[in-house]
Amino acid sequence: MKIHSFTLAKPVAIAALGALLLVPLGRGVARAEGSDVTVTLSKLDITHGVGAEPVDQYDLVANFNNTEASEGGKCERSSDVPINGFVVSLQEGACGTTTAAATVTVPPLPKIGKNQYKFEGVTKEGVMIDATLTRLTTPKKSCGNWHLVLDATPIDLSNIQTNPVATSLTLPDGSLGCLSATAAIDR
Repeated sequence: MKIHSFTLAKPVAIAALGALLLVPLGRGVARAEGSDVTVTLSKLDITHGVGAEPVDQYDLVANFNNTEASEGGKCERSSDVPINGFVVSLQEGACGTTTAAATVTVPPLPKIGKNQYKFEGVTKEGVMIDATLTRLTTPKKSCGNWHLVLDATPIDLSNIQTNPVATSLTLPDGSLGCLSATAAIDR
């Protein structure tokens, strides 16, 4: 009889330990308004250069939808719109990781056509970027749906050697979305 209770206790103990290990991750995500921006990625290529950092480059193609879920879906025109600037961060590991991030602050993007915005130049971090942002059809209960094409170089991506890569997008009001992505990493 004791053998059966020991056999049942072991899986229960393992499940309890697993739940305890997930608690800190859950708290970190809750603080980060991660449900406000939904990110979907169609391309993330990372190229490591040779020489002293920063010599690396990344190419990113993504769509993102700003739902402002933590603010009850209330849109704030001046701070919810990425044409006023936004931040893209890449980190080795899944979303919620504490590894060092490579961050690019995209400044306001001037309009270049119907629903299209573009910035080519140097960011405050000293990274040369080419960013094109296209406004897509906005679904109900959304503050905006966007398509982003971003190339960044030179940037120090030496901390990113393996997948997954936490790809985060932060809007001017602090709304955040993160996706644990698989990148094509060229060494």
